[in-house]
Amino acid sequence: MKYIFLWLCLVVGQWSFSQDDPIVDMGLKLLEQNKLEEAITFYNAHIEVSEAHNLRMHLFIGLAEVYKLKLNYQKAQEYYTLAQAEMKKSENKNLEFYYHVKIAEFYRKRTLFSEAANHLKKAEALKASNTIDKRYLAKFYGRKAALFTEYYFQPDSTFFYAEKSLQLSKELNDANGIFYATLEMSSVYEELREYDKAIIFLEDLITYANENNLVQNKVDAYINYTRILIKAKQYKKGLDQSLTALAYAKKNKLLYGEIIITDNIRNTYEKLGQTDKALQYLKTRLKLTERYYELEHNKFLFELEEKYKSTERENQLLSNTLELSSKNKELATNKTRLVISSSLLFSTAIMAFLTAFYFKKAKRDNTKLQFLSQQNEFLLSEANHRINNNLQLVIILISDQLKQATEHNSLLLKNVLSKVETISTLHQHLHQNEDKEKIEIANYLRDVKLSFSEIFDENNIELQFKVEPLILPTNDAMYYGLLLTELFINSIKHAFEGQNENRIVFHLEQKLNTLYFTYTDNGKKVLGKTLKLKLIDKLCRQLKLEYKVETREGFKFSFVKEINDAS
Repeated sequence: MKYIFLWLCLVVGQWSFSQDDPIVDMGLKLLEQNKLEEAITFYNAHIEVSEAHNLRMHLFIGLAEVYKLKLNYQKAQEYYTLAQAEMKKSENKNLEFYYHVKIAEFYRKRTLFSEAANHLKKAEALKASNTIDKRYLAKFYGRKAALFTEYYFQPDSTFFYAEKSLQLSKELNDANGIFYATLEMSSVYEELREYDKAIIFLEDLITYANENNLVQNKVDAYINYTRILIKAKQYKKGLDQSLTALAYAKKNKLLYGEIIITDNIRNTYEKLGQTDKALQYLKTRLKLTERYYELEHNKFLFELEEKYKSTERENQLLSNTLELSSKNKELATNKTRLVISSSLLFSTAIMAFLTAFYFKKAKRDNTKLQFLSQQNEFLLSEANHRINNNLQLVIILISDQLKQATEHNSLLLKNVLSKVETISTLHQHLHQNEDKEKIEIANYLRDVKLSFSEIFDENNIELQFKVEPLILPTNDAMYYGLLLTELFINSIKHAFEGQNENRIVFHLEQKLNTLYFTYTDNGKKVLGKTLKLKLIDKLCRQLKLEYKVETREGFKFSFVKEINDAS
C-alpha cells in the first residue's frame, strides 16, 4: 500500500509540473511578442496563487526578463534574487542549472562578461554530475556561443555551441532558441568577413522573426543586419534597411535597439559623405543615450541606497548586540552585586545614549554623502555625454575634411582620425565599466581593430588577431590601444607597396605574471633596415618598457612586461 501511495504522489507531481508548462510557455510568448505590460500582469497574477517552487521560480525569472528588456536592471536583479530563493527551496538541480544560465545572460547583457562566464562554469559543473533537461541545455549552449563571440573571440567554439543549441531547439520546436542559435552563427561569418553569408543568414532570420511574431528578436537581427551591410559597403541598402528598422524599434518602444540602429544610420550617412545628415542622427542618438543613461543613473542610486540600508542594518545589529551583552552581565551579577549591576545598567544607558547619538549623526552624515554621491554621479553622467558628443563631432568633422584633402593631407587626417577613434573607443568602454580604473583589454583592442576593418579590406590586408581576455589598468590599456593604432597605420602606409599578399599578425597573451605583446607584418619594404619609430618609442617610454624591432623577415615589434595580480 505504501508503494502505491508513493507512486500516486509521483504521478500527481509529474501531472502538476506538466500543468505548469502552459503557464511558463504563455509568459514566454508574451515576452517574445514584446507585450511587456501584459506579461507583468500575467506573471504577478500567477505568483499570487502559485505555491510550487518550480513554477514560482519560472514566474520570477519571467518578471526579471521583462524588466531586463525594459532596461530596468534594478527590478530585474530583485526578481532574479527571488527566483534564486525559490530555486534553493526546490533543491532541484535542473532549476539550479537554469538559474545560472539565466543570470549569466543577465550579466552578459550588461557587458559584465567575467561574471557571466563564472555562472556558466557553475552550470557546467552541474551538467557534469546531473541529467539536465533539453530545454535548459539548449539555452545553456546558446549562451556559451554568445560568450565565445563577445568575450573569448573564438569563432570555431561559437559555431560549435550554436549548432548544439540549434539542434536541441529544433527538437523542442523552440522558435526563440532557433533564432538566437542562428544569430550566433551569423556572427561567426561576420567575424570571418564573409559578409554575403552573414547577410543571407540575417535576412532569413528577419523573415523567421516575422513569421513567429518575435518582436525583440527581429530588432536584434536588424541591428546585426544593418551593421554588416555597412561593413559590406552596401550603403544604399543599409540606409533603407536601417530606416525601416528604426521605425520598427520606435513602434515597439525598444530603446536599446533605437540607439544602435540610429548610430548605424549616422555611420551610413558619414560613409556616404552626407555630413549634415550624420550630425542630425548623431544628435538624435545622443538624446536617446541620455534616456538610457538616466536608467543607468537610477540603477546606481538603487545600489547606493541598498549599501546604505545594509550599513544601517549592521549598525542596528551592533546596537542590539551591545544591549543584549549588557543585560546578560546584569543578570549574571544581579544576586550578589546589586551596586555593580546598577552601575552597569547606568553605563549601558549612557552607552545607548551615545550610540543613538552617534548613529543619528552617522545617518545624517550618510544622507549628506548620499546626496553628494548622487550629484557626483549625475555630473559624471553629464560629462560623459559631453565627452562622447565632442569626440563624435570631431570624428565627423575630420571625416568631412578628408573628402576635400590632398593625398598627403588625407594621410595626416586619417592618422589623426584613427587616434581620436581609439580614444573614443576607450571612453565608451570606461563608461560601460563599473570599475573605472581597470578595463578588459580584449574587448577594447578588438574594437580598435574593427575601426580599421574597412581600410584593411581596401588594401587587401589579412589580419590574424589573438588577444586573451585580461583586466589591465586603464592607463596601460589606453597606451596599448594607441600603440596598436600606430603600428596598424605604419604597416598600411609603409609595408606593402607592390605586394600581392599582405598580412598582419597581432598577439597579446599572458603567461603567469608576464604579458607578451607581438606585432608582425610581412612587408618587404623594410627588410634589413634600421627604423626610427618616434611615436612608438614615446608610447613605450610612457609604459616604462623595453621593446624590440626586427626587420629580417618583414617587420616585427615586441615587448615583454611584468604585471602584478592587481592588474
